[in-house]
Amino acid sequence: MAHTKSKASQKADEIENTLRESASDAAKAADKKLDNVNEDVERAAKRAEDEINKLKAELADLRRRAGPKIQEAENFLCSPAAINFYKGLVTGIAVVLAYKKYISNSPRY
Repeated sequence: MAHTKSKASQKADEIENTLRESASDAAKAADKKLDNVNEDVERAAKRAEDEINKLKAELADLRRRAGPKIQEAENFLCSPAAINFYKGLVTGIAVVLAYKKYISNSPRY
């Protein structure tokens, strides 16, 4: 009977050792995967930062090149000729709307 207990105890110890080794291996594999994920995140963050810096530089270049054209457009849109055009357009729209209202309110024969 003592032999059976020692055999059962030995078998339990073997199973316990196998479980510990498996748990240790699983923990090591999980740590390795976590390290890989961290490296991937760092690489992605670096790429995103590089892309942001590239886009900022491109935006600054576009602003620099577009500056004179924007100023030219502002000058044109605020010129006396443009302002007179806007006044005429608003007056024309007001006349058309007033005429439409007059026509819709007058009786038809």
